[in-house]
Amino acid sequence: MEKRKILCYLALVILSIIFLFPLYWFFLNSVKNYEQIFQYPPKFFVWPMRFKNYVEAYQYSALDFGKMLRNSAIITILSVLGAMVSSSIVGFGFSQIKWRGRDQVFMLVILTMIIPTEVVLTPLYFIYRQLHLLDTWFPLIGPFFFAKPFYTFMMRQSMMGIPLELSESAMMDGCNVWKRFLYIVLPQSKPALLAVMIMAMQDQWNNYLEPLIYINSNSKQTISVGLTFFSGMYNIQWNLVFAAAVIVALPILLVFIFMQKYFIQGVVVSGVKG
Repeated sequence: MEKRKILCYLALVILSIIFLFPLYWFFLNSVKNYEQIFQYPPKFFVWPMRFKNYVEAYQYSALDFGKMLRNSAIITILSVLGAMVSSSIVGFGFSQIKWRGRDQVFMLVILTMIIPTEVVLTPLYFIYRQLHLLDTWFPLIGPFFFAKPFYTFMMRQSMMGIPLELSESAMMDGCNVWKRFLYIVLPQSKPALLAVMIMAMQDQWNNYLEPLIYINSNSKQTISVGLTFFSGMYNIQWNLVFAAAVIVALPILLVFIFMQKYFIQGVVVSGVKG
């Protein structure tokens, strides 16, 4: 038994090294100079490390890196709030409130997940243009306030596992629908809500296609699009590209590291209940 446990840990260590190596190589390239990136055979450790790349990437003349970071942060925070509020309310309606055709409407909502984003980009572009919303943040933030199907599915599945007797007893004590939602159902759905928060943050922070299409002004642009500004007509400063990408990836990585327990718990709970 002890031998099997040692082999299991050994396999886990090897797999961890395999999966973490791309992250290490990613970071290593961000502290190399331009020539070292293309050096052959490649070196798996460099000294001294060129941390100046991060300063140069942040102060890159072709873009306002700090402003684009702030734009992405504001857009992401508002989108996460919208996703958490809308998906929890709609999920509550699909799980804890009985009404005619509820399951059929929920199935219709889930079926919209098979529609690729690229299919609806053109009609949405014309709609936003008619509403004079192009080159604003609304096309990026607005959809998150209308309960995206996958987030709704996760919240609904989590809330389906909450006994209806709790809500019914609260109604007998004089709670209305909103009090049932806020004080009975929502506190018991925290793992799924945190999972929605992490996924919405990742989706919006890494969003590239929609800001590229809907935002024209560099002053309103997000950092995911701003990374492309490091590509010149004749030369790409790859060391600065890697340094900038590390800066951009760091917030998502830190959030996942510190909240992965809640993320996994939320996904598991949403998947097995209902």
